[in-house]
Amino acid sequence: MSPPSPPDAASGALQHAERLLREGELRRGETALRALLDAHPSEAQARLLLGRVCASAGRLKEAIGHLARALQDAPDLEAAAVELAGVCRQAERGAEAETVLAGFCERHPRAAKAWQAYADTLFDNDKPVAARAAQRQAVEVDRFFADMRRAVQAAADGDARQAEAIYRDILRADPNHVHALIGLANAALDGNAPGDAERLLKHALSVSPNTSHAHRGMARWHMNRGQFEPAEAAARRATVLNPELAESWTTLGTVCAGGLKQAEAARAFKQSLAIAPRQPRVQLSLGHVQKALGDRAGSERAYKAALGLAPQLGEAWWSLADLKTYAFSDTEVAAMRRVLDQESLGDRDRAAVRFALGKAAEDAGAVDDAFEHYRRGNAIRRRHESFDVERFERQCRRLQETFTAARIERKQAPAAPGATPIFVVGLPRSGSTLVDQILSSHSQVRGTMELPHILGYVREMDPERGGKPPGYPAAVEGMSPADFNALGQRYLEETRPYRGDAPFFVDKMPNNFMHVGLIACMLPAAVFVDARRHPLGCCFSIFKQSFARGQAFGYDLDALAAYYRGYLGVMAHWDRVLPGRVHRVIYERMVDATEAETRSLLDGCGLAFEPACLRFHETRRVVRTASAEQVRRPIYQQAKTQWQAFEAHLGSLKAALGPALDAWQR
Repeated sequence: MSPPSPPDAASGALQHAERLLREGELRRGETALRALLDAHPSEAQARLLLGRVCASAGRLKEAIGHLARALQDAPDLEAAAVELAGVCRQAERGAEAETVLAGFCERHPRAAKAWQAYADTLFDNDKPVAARAAQRQAVEVDRFFADMRRAVQAAADGDARQAEAIYRDILRADPNHVHALIGLANAALDGNAPGDAERLLKHALSVSPNTSHAHRGMARWHMNRGQFEPAEAAARRATVLNPELAESWTTLGTVCAGGLKQAEAARAFKQSLAIAPRQPRVQLSLGHVQKALGDRAGSERAYKAALGLAPQLGEAWWSLADLKTYAFSDTEVAAMRRVLDQESLGDRDRAAVRFALGKAAEDAGAVDDAFEHYRRGNAIRRRHESFDVERFERQCRRLQETFTAARIERKQAPAAPGATPIFVVGLPRSGSTLVDQILSSHSQVRGTMELPHILGYVREMDPERGGKPPGYPAAVEGMSPADFNALGQRYLEETRPYRGDAPFFVDKMPNNFMHVGLIACMLPAAVFVDARRHPLGCCFSIFKQSFARGQAFGYDLDALAAYYRGYLGVMAHWDRVLPGRVHRVIYERMVDATEAETRSLLDGCGLAFEPACLRFHETRRVVRTASAEQVRRPIYQQAKTQWQAFEAHLGSLKAALGPALDAWQR
């Protein structure tokens, strides 16, 4: 709905004023608009622009007067109605805003922007039922409704490029289209462009602050940055705005799971399923949180419910296998084989089913069949997630060249009071979850999870993500002790929601082994524990694990060997430049001499011995790793030697590991 065309005499003056405003010449633009209105007082577009200028300057009463006059002179001008209501809401005159929009929407039932603003106003005025009805009307009359459906379907089909193209086309026609902004923001998050996502989501919320989809997007953005509290606040806001939407509860469940509030996550997922029962992936998520809580029966039921809805969902088959003690029946093995026969099965599902069949075959003692399933599952994953061995080896060299003993001593932040983090590092499947569970059984220690914060700080230094050249690790040469102190304090603040007030807490992100030098500069009181396992046992355990994401080095035995060698080299470097700072736990020794090794571990962390640490399997806490079931049982010997059954298949791994086979315990 456009305003009436201005008279020819006013047209040039209006264009001149608009140009001044676009160029940021607000004072001159306002003067031009006032001169135009002196000559043509009923020129609605000029009146609308003057109202905007006044509102941006905080002169709300004057802005309301101009916008009301614009709407009076051009009753069909949707922008005038929307902006008048918006300024009324700013001025805490919500009833007036509601009246303006109710009248306009009644006269113009297909005015999507007005319905959207009306919904926001009704939410502000505590009329949520009417607000949701207005939201639905705004979507139904949106002139881009069909385009949005095409974009959503393209995204669901995995065609991110097509979805993004549609969103951009919509935004070229309407830069303030809220749902296109949100869709493009989600595409940016999927594409690892968090800066773009933040800008788009904030724009969407500035247009329509009570759109639950935007709050769900912000929840996801905050979680990507490891910011649990604002993520939870955004997710809860989405459930308040639209409790009837299953997606709102799914988002809350996902956020709570990420924030170690597993019981609340389970409640949220169950609420989502109560609204929309046929959601296999939500059943899968429910199974994951119940596994983390130690509810083995509940997790099994959820995984099987997911398979009942979607038998081709490979992750659900693998999740049953990943319970480690689950035994597949012959019927289930046959069902998985039928799934593999489906030509339409996607690669990710196909790979996951291969890993699950590998576990079933291994449990049955069919070693050759098991290895073939693992090999084929890894080959599928490798097609989609390659690992650059040479780049990794260069990175290892650069870390060692950068973090010298002298530089660490010169750069490290001053010691400061506060919680002491214990970083459990190493490779996946190396016994780190066992170490974490032992430590977390101590009265002074809070267990958390694989916290992403340190890896996030490293990514922020990447020039491709907004960091300054030359990037990490060379960037640390330009950092002062004050810079490192600020980064350390940021880490402690951002991890506070996960760790509570405990004097010690565990961060068990294994990949942090690359960043011990950085952490030592940030947090001089930090404790480091290197969880280490026999290279063949560790590498093969990684090879047969279907990771949800990352760990691309694990899909190829040669790459695994190179990664293990690089890990040993980097850890040897930390031992040289930070003597005595890293306590090493050898998994096989922990299994054979649990009490002695536990006492040594606690002493290395500055903790007094407590018998509860020997009863770690009795500790009830959230465990979110592949070993969640195993650490709820006493230590058992078989895990040390499971790889030996596959030794005939590991010749190339042995050869590639070379001297690491002898040097790993040093």
